[in-house]
Amino acid sequence: MKALLISLGLVGALAAQVSENAPSGYRFPSEADHSGDWKEFRATVPMPFVVRADFNGDGTFDEVWLLPTSSGTGWGLFAALGSAKGPRRFVRLEQDGKTEVQGFGVTLVKPGQYKTACGKGYWACKRDEPELLDLKSPAFEFFMFESASSIFWWDPRAGVFRRTWISD
Repeated sequence: MKALLISLGLVGALAAQVSENAPSGYRFPSEADHSGDWKEFRATVPMPFVVRADFNGDGTFDEVWLLPTSSGTGWGLFAALGSAKGPRRFVRLEQDGKTEVQGFGVTLVKPGQYKTACGKGYWACKRDEPELLDLKSPAFEFFMFESASSIFWWDPRAGVFRRTWISD
């Protein structure tokens, strides 16, 4: 129970650090949202909706949030990019208006080498698709529980997040 309370306190603290308000049409997760896969896998992924690291290498912490829509079914995946000079900026990376958010999660990915889906033989690698993803900075995994998975990583040359599939 103590771990649960600490976890819930962290969610509130993280939400307050990002912004008082989630992006328009979305909301921060609450305890009531812990159902489905979020409830089933809570012991191994206690907060499947938020990760924190300096993803873009600017020296400030960024957060990635998996946010339920304000009403109805659906979700959005957002990066809240930190700034030493002003408020955080939300960037939408993915969205779905038909699927329950509890089927998805995010986790932190440490720098290192990761075999990609095409590198594992799921399909033939395209020209711009590597067999091995070599991360120099933290990234995050976006996944469907017990299903597909991809890594979002910051491309410093383009100044955007890129997505590389890890499994199908």
